[in-house]
Amino acid sequence: MPRCLGRDPRPAARLSPHALQFRRDHAAARRASEAQVTRGPARIEAFRPFGDWSHPGHVVGASALIEDQHGRVLMQLRDDRPDIVAPGLWCTPGGGVEEGEELEEAVIREIAEETGLAFAPGELSPFVRVVTIERNMTRLFVFRARRHIDPADLRIGEGAGLALLTAAQVSRYPVVEPMQEVVAAHFADPPG
Repeated sequence: MPRCLGRDPRPAARLSPHALQFRRDHAAARRASEAQVTRGPARIEAFRPFGDWSHPGHVVGASALIEDQHGRVLMQLRDDRPDIVAPGLWCTPGGGVEEGEELEEAVIREIAEETGLAFAPGELSPFVRVVTIERNMTRLFVFRARRHIDPADLRIGEGAGLALLTAAQVSRYPVVEPMQEVVAAHFADPPG
């Protein structure tokens, strides 16, 4: 298992013995509309279909494959809690597209929230679109970028940890479906 990078800046959560409490940053977001996915510089056509796209769900997500200066990708270890999708698995930073957001805005926001890294519009390129196999069949739009990453700059904002992984490591670790195949496709055809 890789050593996780970064630190969790949040104080320990205090849960009432009588009620389950959620942090504000995990509140249910209003979902993106179909119009949001088809507008902006990162439209559906810019993402190569990957896998079976015949029955996409209604939930829209955006994710990022971020490759560092050593050819490793930034991965997040999801919390191991039964109330979330794919608990305890590795994935790329990303999440749901909120109402009013374009795909690129959503992925930039999610990267900042989960890793502490800031990206500007245009730094991420559309890569592929997949339909995830978890319970809500999310239409996931995957961006990618290359960037110098200093592990000291990483901040765990969500999840159990962050790691920079090689292609071999990603192939051996438990990764959210179908992201293991998406990461392998990235390594097989790196950005120019």
